[in-house]
Amino acid sequence: MSPRTLIRNARVLTCDGDPHERPADGDVLLDGDRIAHVSRGRLDLTELSASSTRVVDVHGATVLPGLGDAHTHISWPLDFVFDHNGVAAAPPHRHALDVAAVVRTFVESGYTLAIGAGVLQPQDDVLARDAIDAGLIPGPRIVPSGLLITSPGNLGDGAPTALTAANAKELREIVARQCDAGVRACKLFISGDGIVPDFPSEDVYMDDEMLTAAVEEADRHGAFITVHARGSVAVAMAARTGVRIIHHACFLDDTALRELEARRDDLWVCPGLHYLYAMVSGHADPWGMTPEKIDASGYRGELAASIDGLRQLHAAGIRIVAGGDFGHQWTHHGTYAAELQRYVELVGLTPTEAILSATRHMGPLIGADIGQVRPGYLADLLVVDGDPTEDITVLQSPERRRAVLRNGSFAYVNPEVYP
Repeated sequence: MSPRTLIRNARVLTCDGDPHERPADGDVLLDGDRIAHVSRGRLDLTELSASSTRVVDVHGATVLPGLGDAHTHISWPLDFVFDHNGVAAAPPHRHALDVAAVVRTFVESGYTLAIGAGVLQPQDDVLARDAIDAGLIPGPRIVPSGLLITSPGNLGDGAPTALTAANAKELREIVARQCDAGVRACKLFISGDGIVPDFPSEDVYMDDEMLTAAVEEADRHGAFITVHARGSVAVAMAARTGVRIIHHACFLDDTALRELEARRDDLWVCPGLHYLYAMVSGHADPWGMTPEKIDASGYRGELAASIDGLRQLHAAGIRIVAGGDFGHQWTHHGTYAAELQRYVELVGLTPTEAILSATRHMGPLIGADIGQVRPGYLADLLVVDGDPTEDITVLQSPERRRAVLRNGSFAYVNPEVYP
């Protein structure tokens, strides 16, 4: 008989898709790694075998799906400050400990899914996934990425943290090699990034032929393509060629919106809004990102354009997934839920809609039964004190996190709550 766990006296946020859903009184029964039953009110204990069911009373805490981040860099250590090449050159054994600390931080922050968006040492995501799945270290479910892929003369070319493809044939070969090594989310640079002045955000890298080849090759391996695309032309190209995740999408014109709407059923936009907000708000100033550098980057206009674009995407029913470059000192590891706060405060999403971007929207993105508190779904759950649909910042408070479950087992238990 599979081990069963009853989470009792909860307030359950199912994330069923209702943008105004609020937590409701209920119990959640887990059977092995799956959710077996979600009740309104108390489940009748006489129907359960006391000898085979563990009862965990959460005393009115909210139970919701574990959160997901669709733009993660677990290679970036807890003390990371924009030194990509230095981390790439670090001794692998020491770097592995840094990665272990980061994935532990993810799960302790309530995140049970991390979709990779580029690593600094080639096997970081794959090795971390395997170690977590084997029970060697605590961490989230990982969809692994590899080294970033760029094109000659463009952002990342020549760096030890990137691979370069000059044409569709070379790109197809790189994607195939990454997939053979275990990568499932291949990340391409198809635009610049104004924070590096020589590579403006509106620059466009690669072409339709290259992206189509990459998408076809990834699909052949059961993987998918994600892209760094800040400008509207790059966004439109990504949408029409079958890319699954478009990161940033800061600038959108009518053509880009039209291409995105045509793919709304199998495409997701991951904005990284908090990163832009933090940069523009001066949070990075102590680490050398001066107001003058921010002005030169164009990020102030990019933030305004991104907010406007996200409102348009939301109105058009294009799915937004949470995530965005956390790991710098100004977007420190462990503060991942600040992204959700920005969706509420800047874009105008309800708190529940913001939570859906980190839960319900993640399941179809990776093709897994996650992101809802629903019978048959994997028991990846977060237990927090307070109501995040009333105050989204509840999800940022370590002291409010009672526990995190992954595959029906407790991946984290707050020692201050359960000594």
